[in-house]
Amino acid sequence: MFRTQRQSSDRGFKKFSAIFSVCVLAVLLVSCLAILNKYDFDVRKAMGGDPVTTTQPVSQQTSLPQMQADKTYFFWCADSETKQLCFAWLVNFRLPETAVSVCALSPEMLLSDSGETLASVLKKSGENEAVRRLEQLVGYPIDGYIGADDEDFRAMINYFGGMDITVPEQIEYRGDEFTVILVKGKQNLKADSLYKYLRYLGTLGSRGKKLQSAALFEMFDRVFRPENLEKRSRYFSKLSNTLKTNLSIVDFSAAEEGIKVFMQNGIKDRNTVDSPQEIKTEK
Repeated sequence: MFRTQRQSSDRGFKKFSAIFSVCVLAVLLVSCLAILNKYDFDVRKAMGGDPVTTTQPVSQQTSLPQMQADKTYFFWCADSETKQLCFAWLVNFRLPETAVSVCALSPEMLLSDSGETLASVLKKSGENEAVRRLEQLVGYPIDGYIGADDEDFRAMINYFGGMDITVPEQIEYRGDEFTVILVKGKQNLKADSLYKYLRYLGTLGSRGKKLQSAALFEMFDRVFRPENLEKRSRYFSKLSNTLKTNLSIVDFSAAEEGIKVFMQNGIKDRNTVDSPQEIKTEK
């Protein structure tokens, strides 16, 4: 069969084009397979989009590390002008039970047969001597103290945006030093109202001490929350820079795992005791 020179050239060009196209497609296919393999055959991710992920439900209950801790601390607040003790607590934290025992202390609690009170020793000799005398009285070591005057107490409470406190009954108290007017029920008390409320409870005797302990538990509930877990270092920094304490960054680091357990799980076992000696026996 005879063809012109042009017809032969066209046929050769078409054959070359077909072979070239097949080669290009083969190269593209291999490249695509390589790219998909790199991204685990996730087309969306390979094209530069957000990968499709699947989430598994996470249990809300956090398992408790089997760590041991038994620490007792002295908390107090004094008037910034008179230096007179307003209210105070001894608090014991225990793990693995995630238990807290609280004893509200009367400022007039006797620390010696000579008639020296907690308030007089704290005012005259300072917090270190007050802790030493408390240890002699209760018969067990106190691992640290955190104290404040009323101005620093207010600053710390305002830092947390107030505290959600349950007021058991309507209060209309007008004293010589302060006035408290509060409605009954759970409410967010800002710093000044909470300070005056705790001072008012100190006028009610043994019942007031129990309510002071209940208020402190509610303050702990504001701090020991899972959402505060990543803020724990910031909280300690604020506390150490605002309040009086002998707890150092080394003490905080040593106790950090225990603090995390309380923040993750809250306080599981709550004990309010009438005397400081009972803190170590209420387990």
